[in-house]
Amino acid sequence: MGRREGRVAPFLPLINHMDLSNNFRGEFKLKVKNKNQDALFTMNALRLLLKNEGLKLPDFDTWVQDDPLTAIPLIAYYSVVNSCVYSGKKFTTNKEVFIAEILDSGQLEVISEAMASAMNTESAGKR
Repeated sequence: MGRREGRVAPFLPLINHMDLSNNFRGEFKLKVKNKNQDALFTMNALRLLLKNEGLKLPDFDTWVQDDPLTAIPLIAYYSVVNSCVYSGKKFTTNKEVFIAEILDSGQLEVISEAMASAMNTESAGKR
């Protein structure tokens, strides 16, 4: 499958323009299983997600748009895993438990804002 040009999710303009300077970085905190978890959304978090979920970069924006209730929490999950990689810690929370807690605790906005900020989109920082 060739590289797909076209519409991307509003907070993911990087996909079509792949800024290889690696300027994006989104740091945020989530509460999971009554613990505060640091999350780090970077190119490595994106790589971990694509690799472990069997996704290809050209299909990423469509996946996020088609299934945001799975995609956004999984982006956060791999951002937490990425943060743990840097801090030398293990993150052992089951993905389905993580997704359920993110969805049921109303933390999607925190994740979306961190993603927008990381991507430096126009919506970053606006309220």
